[in-house]
Amino acid sequence: ATARLAMGPGMAMVVGILAGSISTLGYFYSSPFLEEKLGIFDTCGVANLHGYPSVLGGLLSIFFVSFYPADFLLHSATAAQMASQLFAVVATLAVSIVTGFLTGKLVLVNPSSFADVDDYEDAVWWEGDF
Repeated sequence: ATARLAMGPGMAMVVGILAGSISTLGYFYSSPFLEEKLGIFDTCGVANLHGYPSVLGGLLSIFFVSFYPADFLLHSATAAQMASQLFAVVATLAVSIVTGFLTGKLVLVNPSSFADVDDYEDAVWWEGDF
């Protein structure tokens, strides 16, 4: 991803601002959409905090390798390196989606095991009327 690329502080700041913006927009738009329309609850905000910015970084790495000389890249041709970066982004997304789905199914193998567990209640840790 972009971590291996030698970029100046200005470009690193731009990438960081973009990643932070995408994370914030994800909390504002994506989380409500996933909850209301698809019934997917990202209670820890993992997709917004880690997922969306990392996809952005992976996609930017495809763009940034076009600025580097071929002898700096792992592959001898820029196009091959760009294809390799794209494959890595797609493979990472595929593995994370499949393993997340399987983990969710594994946790819900025996849903009755959660019947005696009270839902977590934040109000006991806060003062005031909620």
